[in-house]
Amino acid sequence: TVNAIALAEKNKIIDPFNGQKDLKKKIIKAVGKPEERFNEDALRMLRAVRFATTLSAQGGPASGWEIESRTLKAIEKNAGWIQAISKERIKDELMKILEAEKPVMGIELLRKTKLLGYILPELEKGVGVSQNKFHIYDIYEHSIRSLQAAADKKFNLEVRFAALFHDIGKPETKEGEGPDSTFYNHDYVGA
Repeated sequence: TVNAIALAEKNKIIDPFNGQKDLKKKIIKAVGKPEERFNEDALRMLRAVRFATTLSAQGGPASGWEIESRTLKAIEKNAGWIQAISKERIKDELMKILEAEKPVMGIELLRKTKLLGYILPELEKGVGVSQNKFHIYDIYEHSIRSLQAAADKKFNLEVRFAALFHDIGKPETKEGEGPDSTFYNHDYVGA
């Protein structure tokens, strides 16, 4: 609804779907029936995540934007539709998420909406996979915290990708459980 607002001649605002109301409430909401909008263009699911991520950062720490509940449920239900979208369009949205001030928010929204499994399944494989005595977080948590650390230092996109993917091969190479588990050659598998 917010994205449907337009400015006409003489500064007249055109707002056919009450986007200004959602703008004030900081709500990302699909126009009409969310499933119909996503059926028209499944990239809109990913764009909702991107908008929530990038807009939240613009207004400071207490300015979180949220995806409206019906829209969020429709994304979760129809996440598989993202497979019909070209990789180039997905890449463009993902890069904007990773370039955000709080990219972890975007990655977590991707996970919660089930989009992550279709976009970065290797990253999702690290959820709940414990590490060894040198790490306190599971592989996924460690990876997204590394990404956020790179963002906090204002590192460029390439470094952010490297931070996020540096342990992407660990789930496949894990041997054993507990503090002495190993991940030999995870760097080769990740590469």
